[in-house]
Amino acid sequence: MTSQTIDDSDSNADASPIAAYGGGRRAMIVAACFTAALSTALIYDVLPPIMSDVARHFGEGQRGVFIAQLAGTLPLFGVMAAGLMAGWIIERSGLRPTLLGAMALFGLAGSAAVVLDNATAFLLARLLMGIAAGLMTTACNAMVAIYFRGPARARMNGFLISVGGTGGIAFVLVAGLTATWWWRAPFLLHGAIVLVFLIPVLCTGRIPQTAPLPAGAIGNLKRLRPMLPVCATGFAWFVMMLMSGVKTPFVMAEAGITDHRTIGLLYACNEGSVVLASLLFGHFVPNYRPVVVIRLAFLLAAAGLCVVATATGAAQFALALIISGVSIGGGLAAIWTWGMRRAPHDLIARSLGAMTTSLYLGGAMMPLLTAPYEHLLGTRGQFFGVAATIVIVVGVLSVMQRQAPIQRAAPL
Repeated sequence: MTSQTIDDSDSNADASPIAAYGGGRRAMIVAACFTAALSTALIYDVLPPIMSDVARHFGEGQRGVFIAQLAGTLPLFGVMAAGLMAGWIIERSGLRPTLLGAMALFGLAGSAAVVLDNATAFLLARLLMGIAAGLMTTACNAMVAIYFRGPARARMNGFLISVGGTGGIAFVLVAGLTATWWWRAPFLLHGAIVLVFLIPVLCTGRIPQTAPLPAGAIGNLKRLRPMLPVCATGFAWFVMMLMSGVKTPFVMAEAGITDHRTIGLLYACNEGSVVLASLLFGHFVPNYRPVVVIRLAFLLAAAGLCVVATATGAAQFALALIISGVSIGGGLAAIWTWGMRRAPHDLIARSLGAMTTSLYLGGAMMPLLTAPYEHLLGTRGQFFGVAATIVIVVGVLSVMQRQAPIQRAAPL
């Protein structure tokens, strides 16, 4: 079998395989594609309003803060591990059975936090939830790559991020409101979201897959080399993105902003800007290469980090989170579109699984990679330090590209 990348040269959205299906089944397929986007949004959006509650419940002082931060980042290790095995599982078990099994695990493990009082058991449940989210993410992104082509795929990736952002707005508001009644209540959202998407996934019918791969694990691994720049970019992206999501609430607390509803509204501003930016992404990507959008998104994210570092009131934090949301909406959709363009067609599940692993590995490594910045520069100064690093790296890569010959087949 020869190496083959998915063809994005056809500008006709109707050329996408999804157009061959009837309206009812097409709607179920599209709805099923959104399963992971909304489910994984819970990883980010349930915890910020209750981060301080988790810290108080599971420990005193720095121990409680550390457990709360682990609760936010440990699921990313699960996603990372799942990405490594997701392609293999999908190729052998099928896309829909894998997705259904992952949904069941996600609902059970995510909702288990309602009754768990032991810190170790609580963190283990968060890890299992991350594994489920990684399987769901790879399966749903593989469906997008299978059913959509060209600009239609770019628009679908934008829609995925926007729907996840819209859900995030609802989740963070619901989490903030229900936490005033009982701080554990937001964890019930994990089971609820699984029930919502159960029928669409069951009604997708048989999902087409590529032919079985030939023997030769090393050869297949070498064919994933076009994904290396995408994976490296995604790794760096999630370090930056999770730093903003996990560390900003502690800066808010330092500034005296601790009310659950206020924090929820601030993060709703973030999600709203994610939705708007990702919706616009599908209209701009035919005119700009995804890599250009990615670099601009990194620079915009750096600006948002600088605003966080200087914020003292709710309005400034809202501005910082809006800037961050715009960068996330455009940047994340661009990264996934870039990855789907470079992925070998018959290795699509493994390619996107490796990409999922790289992205969430960056998020999981965030506390370790940003610790030197915090140690040297302090709680607020670390945001300036990471922003400066982003600007320097983007500038160096831009200069290197201008000096190197243009590589049409693999733009960096």
